[in-house]
Amino acid sequence: MKRYSLFAFLFLLSANLFFAQKPIYTKAKVTAVKVYRNSAELQNTVSFSIPSGISEIVIGNISEEINEKTIQIGVNSKNISILSSQFTSDYSTDFKMDTTNPQIKKVNDSIKIVENLISKNRIELDANKKAVELLDKNQTVLVGSNSSNVAQLTQLTEFYTNKRIELENKLVSLKTKGDDLSKKLSRLKSSLKTKEQKEAEEFADGVIVLKLMSPTAGNIKLNINYLTDNVSWKPYYEIKAEKISAPLDVTFKAIVKQNTGLDWKGVKLTLINGNSSRNNYAPTVSPWFIYARSPREREIQREEIASKSAAIRIRGMGSVHAEEDDVQSKELEGRAEGVVVGYAGFNVNANELNTSYDIDIPYDILSNNEDHLISLYQQKIPADYQYFTAPNYNREAYLLAKIKDFNKYNLVSAPASIIFENMYIGETRISPDQTNNEMNITLGNDPKISIRREEVQDKSGDKFLSSYREKVITYDLVIKNNKKEQISIEVKDRFPLSNNEAVKIEVLDKSGAAKDDEKGFLTWNIKLSPSETKKLRVSYKVRYPKDYTINGL
Repeated sequence: MKRYSLFAFLFLLSANLFFAQKPIYTKAKVTAVKVYRNSAELQNTVSFSIPSGISEIVIGNISEEINEKTIQIGVNSKNISILSSQFTSDYSTDFKMDTTNPQIKKVNDSIKIVENLISKNRIELDANKKAVELLDKNQTVLVGSNSSNVAQLTQLTEFYTNKRIELENKLVSLKTKGDDLSKKLSRLKSSLKTKEQKEAEEFADGVIVLKLMSPTAGNIKLNINYLTDNVSWKPYYEIKAEKISAPLDVTFKAIVKQNTGLDWKGVKLTLINGNSSRNNYAPTVSPWFIYARSPREREIQREEIASKSAAIRIRGMGSVHAEEDDVQSKELEGRAEGVVVGYAGFNVNANELNTSYDIDIPYDILSNNEDHLISLYQQKIPADYQYFTAPNYNREAYLLAKIKDFNKYNLVSAPASIIFENMYIGETRISPDQTNNEMNITLGNDPKISIRREEVQDKSGDKFLSSYREKVITYDLVIKNNKKEQISIEVKDRFPLSNNEAVKIEVLDKSGAAKDDEKGFLTWNIKLSPSETKKLRVSYKVRYPKDYTINGL
């Protein structure tokens, strides 16, 4: 029984301490930041002293963009219990002043006197303003009277001038007096505020309020981590190439910007190539059904639509064709294969989900939502250089840097500026998210390599054979090297493919190109000496029923 009585006594004692002790105000310091692509984790430390019992800790310097669900608090003592934590942007204290104190009573009496003087001053100020308005109105009435003579006008003018000056001076004096009284009232009210109230006002915008229980008094250190929005970073590369026989000089940079409301001063930065919040649910795979209609079923559907209303027959038929065209366009999606034209102390850490970049040098990042450029690291990447052209698309020759085993360089998908032979060329994009063993980086087009396509008229034409028609197309691809050194260039052209068995396509001449019958590509890899010109002839024949119409040829 005595044990329970002692427990009840200790509980009541701790409850009294809880309600008696004043809040402890302190500020967190941002020491490190993990910046994700769309947010950031702010790592803070805060130190303070607490008495024994239950204490309320008000921690300021917290971002108002905080995600409250992500708050994590660690304490350096096992004997400290965290009873509750809460973020608020409108903190106020419950402690009230002692109104029985003689000094406080004297200040309160002075406040009442000053407030009374302010009220009287406002009344007098309003009265003088009304007098000025009344004077201006009567002046207009009297001056406009027909009975007014010169003497009366002179007297009125003199009266108006003197009275106007008198009233305006009075208004200036009253306004000055009112300002002085307001300042005096503000000072008196401020002198009444307790230390806790002043601290509460200072910490009103964005604080974490903790309830801690400690068996003894002592010094406490907390680690506070939380996620905040309005932060982002994006990767950027600067690629320099001095000549086509030298490796690429690749500098990896980061563009960081934040608008959390807190300036980051001397913080350790870690950039994480991933998002802090992702879909953490694995998808459920369900059966995949495809639906097909025979020509007869499509014809029946057309007849049903047409029979509903003659007025919408054309529109209805158009809708059916539009649906078929849409289906065909979806079937064709993905078939076309194009060509991708594409320092700080530093550590790279990769886990199964993300890659992080640790920067050892402390950085200052201001909360101004402006771009802050950080150079992360620089590396030399060996590359094979080759020109590339696709005359069917344009008549430009692009210099490509081909990187083998690119996965070992920790590249990420990002835009890149190109500087070739100390000249800014433009921008391209690094795209390591591919399944090929080799990654191509486009370094720009070279105007010193001329490319043109010449139609060969005497080798082209149409023929009609009974129920079929044959169309022969022949042209030359002419490539000239106007540079002073030998170049290697890949030329890629294409010939048409048919999805109809009645339409036959035959390549007649390909000038030694490697032919890809599945994709319809012709590829040449040639070397050109300085000032050398080379012609590549392409000829193909299309044979189809003469009542067919061929589109896209």
